[in-house]
Amino acid sequence: MKNCDEMVNSLFERREQYIAEQRKKRKVVIRTVTSICLVCMVALMGFGIWKSGIFDTASQTAEGTRTEDASDKSGEESLDNLAANNKIIICEVDDISGDSAGSYIALLLDDFVSMDKTELNEYYGVNIFPSVPEDLMQWEENFGIYKEGGGTGEVYSDLQVLNYSNEDFSRSVTVEVAKGSLALCDYVLFEADEEKSVINNIEVAIGHSAAGYYYAQFMYQDVGFQVTAYGLTEDEFVAVVSSLIQ
Repeated sequence: MKNCDEMVNSLFERREQYIAEQRKKRKVVIRTVTSICLVCMVALMGFGIWKSGIFDTASQTAEGTRTEDASDKSGEESLDNLAANNKIIICEVDDISGDSAGSYIALLLDDFVSMDKTELNEYYGVNIFPSVPEDLMQWEENFGIYKEGGGTGEVYSDLQVLNYSNEDFSRSVTVEVAKGSLALCDYVLFEADEEKSVINNIEVAIGHSAAGYYYAQFMYQDVGFQVTAYGLTEDEFVAVVSSLIQ
């Protein structure tokens, strides 16, 4: 078991590698993968409690989301019907070159409005917290949005970054969420004319890099999602994305 300093250092190293990887433009070629039918696994994953100081001790699933019982069978059947039309297309990274300039917004601490998971889901109008493999735990983070005038005016930033990883950071999932558009980023991941996957009747751009990262970008009910994963299998990654589209 790593001590606290070692775990924090490992965390920062992994995060820096992740940022450096994503800052590079990606030229991609399309590879079609056999279509698969996905069954909703969200309610079956249960609640995980992690006692490490850097992880959230709350459940991996969002507060206030639907739990499974006998009355949910009709909902399961509906999701199964949606999944029957799934088509998975993976864009493989062919070449990586050059950094691109990014856009940044000045965030003022006084403008921050803290929110819990239930409040965030209500703000976005959808569940933004994915179901992840059981060995991944959510990092303990302070979520919220930024409003002008000391938190009383118009919203000018609502980007959320949700992080999940296992203990040694060899497997991880990061979800970036923004209302009304995809999160601003300083790299080109997918071209507009690339063929996309279809998951639960929603178009999803999915990529896989030579370094082993999976990426997904999609809009769902006017909320932009970008999902990045490392160390996951293709099926695990698609299940994570699917859990956000219900």
